[in-house]
Amino acid sequence: MIGRFSKVVLPLAIIAVAALGAVYMAKTRPRVAPQPPQERAWAVAAVPASPVDVRPEMRLFGNIVAGREVELRPLVAGRVVAVGANFVEGGVVRAGELLIAIDPFDYRADVAENEARIAEARARLAEIGAELAAASDLSERDQEQVELSRRQVERRETLRGTLAGSEKALDDARMALSQIEQQAIGRRETIDRLGARTDQQEAVIERWTVALGRARRELERTRLKAPFDGFLVETNAALGKRLGLGDRVARLIDAGRLEARFHLSDAEFARLLAAGGYRDRAAKVVWRIGTQAFTYDAVIDRVESEIDAMSGGVDLYARIADIDAEGVLRPGAFVEVNVADQLYTDVVRLPEQALHDGDTVYAVVDERLVARTVEVVARSGDEVLVRGDLAPDDMVVTTRFSEIGPGVLVAVR
Repeated sequence: MIGRFSKVVLPLAIIAVAALGAVYMAKTRPRVAPQPPQERAWAVAAVPASPVDVRPEMRLFGNIVAGREVELRPLVAGRVVAVGANFVEGGVVRAGELLIAIDPFDYRADVAENEARIAEARARLAEIGAELAAASDLSERDQEQVELSRRQVERRETLRGTLAGSEKALDDARMALSQIEQQAIGRRETIDRLGARTDQQEAVIERWTVALGRARRELERTRLKAPFDGFLVETNAALGKRLGLGDRVARLIDAGRLEARFHLSDAEFARLLAAGGYRDRAAKVVWRIGTQAFTYDAVIDRVESEIDAMSGGVDLYARIADIDAEGVLRPGAFVEVNVADQLYTDVVRLPEQALHDGDTVYAVVDERLVARTVEVVARSGDEVLVRGDLAPDDMVVTTRFSEIGPGVLVAVR
């Protein structure tokens, strides 16, 4: 009976003691007076709004293009009998270097044949010249005989009617004079004919000389050479291949004339014109490969001949200076182009993150933010050039955070 009572009463006693202890602890706990919430001071970075005169750089982007390139085509047909050592895709060749050679047999034969024709024509001309010289000498003798015969006729006419002169003798003298004059006329005709044949033969020699020059040029064309230093692309010839007249064998890019083609918006182009124009303006072309950067001096050479009305803006070409076949730059490379902008006076240079909503910056006044309205004059990379409601001693916040706004408490670090 006692055991049953202890099993019921003892747990209830324990619970009652625990409840009394809890009540006692709740009534005797210390009381903490509520504190008002503390305002948070945001740690920010700031820069002074000092007005300066600055000529920023336009950071533009484009790609390398060939300033000059040619399609190499043989000017004669035939079988390829030799290929240059550097006639490969991407090969670097020098001006005058052999690219391919076409079988010259037929072209050498043409040269030899025309040389033989000229030699034959010159020999014939020499023969005609000898005949002409002989005829000229005989013509002089004919004139002497004509003079002698005329004197004989004159003497016979003087003696006519005397015992020393007879009509028959006079007639004989006149007949001799007539024959000699006919012979002289025939000789002059021969000289004229030989002179005409000389002119004709000289024309023949000139014609064969022209043909020989053409044959020699065709022979020379059997060896296709590089017209300038450059890089070969799209090579399409091999030893033994037969090429037709005008078949394309390769494309050659001038290694000394590479250009950066880059795009400017209408506003950027207007700024460039305001800065003194674009022609002959210096530029820096930067080609980045991994962690390496290759920088080249360049000069803006020209503007694109057509403007794409759909995209707007213009494309310009900057010719890269001091470059040759030994360099690594190639057409197609994506590059950065830096060009000096116009001079801006009395502007504040700020990081891009200092600008909010396109026209607002925040200055620190008595540790609190005050909104200032500004006008963006230009952008240069990660910076903006602004003018507006800024005093030279203003500190402009460059840290961005979600709660930024007028009146926010800040601490400049």
